Amino acid sequence: MNNKRLVAVLMSVCLAFLAQPAAAAKGFNYNYVEGGYRDIDGDSIGGDGFEAGFSFGAMEYLHIIGRYSHLSIDDLEDASRVDLDVDEFKIGFGGNYPIMDKVDLALDAFFVDEEITGKVKKKDFVNKTRINESNTGYEAIFYARVQALKKLEMTPHVVYRDVGDNSDTGFGLGLVYKVYKKFSLRVRATRFSDDNATNLFLGLRANM
Repeated sequence: MNNKRLVAVLMSVCLAFLAQPAAAAKGFNYNYVEGGYRDIDGDSIGGDGFEAGFSFGAMEYLHIIGRYSHLSIDDLEDASRVDLDVDEFKIGFGGNYPIMDKVDLALDAFFVDEEITGKVKKKDFVNKTRINESNTGYEAIFYARVQALKKLEMTPHVVYRDVGDNSDTGFGLGLVYKVYKKFSLRVRATRFSDDNATNLFLGLRANM
């Protein structure tokens, strides 16, 4: 990620958490930071890395969100050797609305900026091909936050993604399990249909 994108990320985080939150007295918390391990495994792609993100409840029914991830891709269809890095920056906002005491419905919309750099050696080719691509697009996530148990939250979701020349729809489930005061374990798995790819995130969330 270049310096301009890094500055944008840092400014977004600082503005979000320096501002006075307008949080509801009850219900789900939309003020948090999280980070952890990310893995992608599909028919034509495989790799892993890390992801970090934040959410800020700017108003009772509105939250600002941002994410950054870095993936090292080591498997591509029709390639004998792969050495690619994928840096992805997402910034956007979401709306959330309680439909029951323990259920929220939410819709998040992101602007996506993706950079792919590295080398790929295709099968039956002698030399490696140098890759340096920049793609932009958007991602929309519709999900529910369900307080299934006192310490366990479930987040079933549907994702539509359109970045560069690729678009896909995914379905998945996330879990948030409180382990200590403001800290929770965060698991999210999404299955994308076109590539039969599973996107997995495992990390730690800190509520603010």
